[in-house]
Amino acid sequence: MNLDLPHLREIFSSALASDCLDHLGYRNQVLGADIEMVSGDGLMMGYAFPVELQVVEVAPEVPYIGLLAALDAVGKDQVYISPTKRHGVGSLWGELLSTACAFKGVAGTLTDGPVRDITRTRAMGFKVFSTGTSPLDINSRYEVIAHNVPGVIDGVTINPGDLIVADIDGVVVVPVKAISDVVTRVEEKDAGENLFRKAVKEGMSPSAAFAKYGVL
Repeated sequence: MNLDLPHLREIFSSALASDCLDHLGYRNQVLGADIEMVSGDGLMMGYAFPVELQVVEVAPEVPYIGLLAALDAVGKDQVYISPTKRHGVGSLWGELLSTACAFKGVAGTLTDGPVRDITRTRAMGFKVFSTGTSPLDINSRYEVIAHNVPGVIDGVTINPGDLIVADIDGVVVVPVKAISDVVTRVEEKDAGENLFRKAVKEGMSPSAAFAKYGVL
């Protein structure tokens, strides 16, 4: 789907996306509240690029084969996603990965585990969502065994091409088949909220403004 992401990033928020998914019957598309933005600011919005991970206990003879293949494959406006099933045995992301992806225009990265090198990643402004930090390397702890394949975080299925909408409030996954409807509803709701704001600032009561514009 070819969206005008620069425009949509100006009006979208995780809350608006979640509200619109609720109205469409998708009521379980928000990831756990402990997955937070640890680097970057504003809104992370892009198409899902999930990888499949395998927990390992020893370093392979040649490290990072699957990880490097995934980094080569991920592209502009995609969100690199590392579902760990909450194993949390090592960091899934670091500054060199951020540098490589920022250069390619990748929208950001998301994991349900820890990351590292946050000071340097913050300095470049690259968007990273995780459960926290750890200095432990991914090598000898996880292997990337496939990329751009479906994954699951916190019971939410994430398919390649789903729209990820994430900010300080949380992370929302918009399924591919719902993207068009959600975009339309967000644009309508954003316009209605602007009218509500203007009305109450000009003295209209909140109940009257809600009755007139239907947003709150």
